[in-house]
Amino acid sequence: MSNMSKSKTLLCSIALAASALLAQAQAPPPLIHLYPAALDESGQPVTDLTAADFQIVDQGKPETILAFRKPVIGPAAPLGLLEFSNRPGGAMPHSTAILFDMINLIDADRLDTWKALDKSLPQLESGEDVYLYVLNLKGVLVPIHPVGPRAPDDKTWPQGVVEAFDKAVKATVSRPLQFGAEEQVKQSFKALEDIANQMAALPGRKDILWVTNGITTVPDPMLPNCNGDWVECTLYVPHLAFTLERDGVSVDPYSIIGDLNPDTNYNVDQMALMTGGHAYFRDDIRAVLKQVARDAVNSYSIVYDPSAQNWDKKWHKIRITCARKGVKLQVRERYYAVPSTQTPAERMKAILMAAFQSPYDTAGIGLRAKIAPMEGDKKGVHMDIRIDPSDLLLREQGGKYSGAVYLLISDHGAAGTLGEPALLNLNPELTAEQYKTAMKDGLPFSQDHPTSDAVQRVRIILLDQNTDEVGSLTFPVK
Repeated sequence: MSNMSKSKTLLCSIALAASALLAQAQAPPPLIHLYPAALDESGQPVTDLTAADFQIVDQGKPETILAFRKPVIGPAAPLGLLEFSNRPGGAMPHSTAILFDMINLIDADRLDTWKALDKSLPQLESGEDVYLYVLNLKGVLVPIHPVGPRAPDDKTWPQGVVEAFDKAVKATVSRPLQFGAEEQVKQSFKALEDIANQMAALPGRKDILWVTNGITTVPDPMLPNCNGDWVECTLYVPHLAFTLERDGVSVDPYSIIGDLNPDTNYNVDQMALMTGGHAYFRDDIRAVLKQVARDAVNSYSIVYDPSAQNWDKKWHKIRITCARKGVKLQVRERYYAVPSTQTPAERMKAILMAAFQSPYDTAGIGLRAKIAPMEGDKKGVHMDIRIDPSDLLLREQGGKYSGAVYLLISDHGAAGTLGEPALLNLNPELTAEQYKTAMKDGLPFSQDHPTSDAVQRVRIILLDQNTDEVGSLTFPVK
């Protein structure tokens, strides 16, 4: 069966399993998700803020926080026998892709930057969750250590990368003659989007460390009277911003060598502010990678629900501030308000489909599962699931806390997915005492799941109907 046929079959399976339940969905319209990192005056993470410490203004209009989550920090409880977690280390996962952008490195700095990376990359403590690409002078994206399934050398690849990296850099020595400013911008943005597309399925937060001296400004000819703002007036930026937001990727411009003139410095700063990243200058790459990862795993999650009139196909500026003195927030400050053409049911089907097809488990909702054989002569697995309630929107009313969650369970064999997935509608309703216990020990849920001899793995997917947040966990059953 072709990949396209498999995708259609999977989509039909989810559609059949989900149609009756999703048709009843009371999900909100598209939401805005922000992931601010809070830093004190010495640049260290601040992780004890509450929702009341944050204020959000969207295009001059104050917004109410719909859902709030503190950083997931600290080691997780050890896993027992036949127990599995999508956050085995406790913290939210994070990945970084390094893009060595030859197009936007000026000739005088390219060689020195290349040598600096040649020296620093093999000294990385670990290459786990770090990837490397080169954008050569012809505008071709060359994967050196690309995003993909785990390889045996995933942690140690930086020690042997210099030869492959040097070969990719030496393959082109000059730009094509027809390579003008617009083509340069187009190829640069395409490279960022291509890497973001590959990173989209990875769990947790994602960053592209963009090794560059800046980028040429090419005004959008369709906006001749634009106000001069780089984000609003530059060609191809809306498409780039939409892609990066959809894939959950921040861009961190990084210049090792040379001075940046005010124009390009402004541009890279705006790229960082547009995506929630940070611009780095003349720091060792090892220190930069540590800081990027530290800020990402210590970030908060904030969701707010703009009005329906918000989606006006225009740039929106977000101003998010912290009431605590001395705290600086690193967070994206803009988004392009593209209206959704999907109904809430269609949107949730798409989210479930993406998690269903992904080669990786996602950790947006923390999950732990302890499994055992079903009782008696029944063939299957009994699952005791613990859900992290801080990742769900549980509304308090009349002393009770209620939520709306879908649980999808699918079987996988040696050749792929088996049968049709099961979809359950969970509506947790907790007393104040149960809520307090759940916040400490996790929200419990037990389920028997019959299996056949062909089933080797089971995947559970949890979708919060109130926030579109999703978590998944795959575990072996034989």
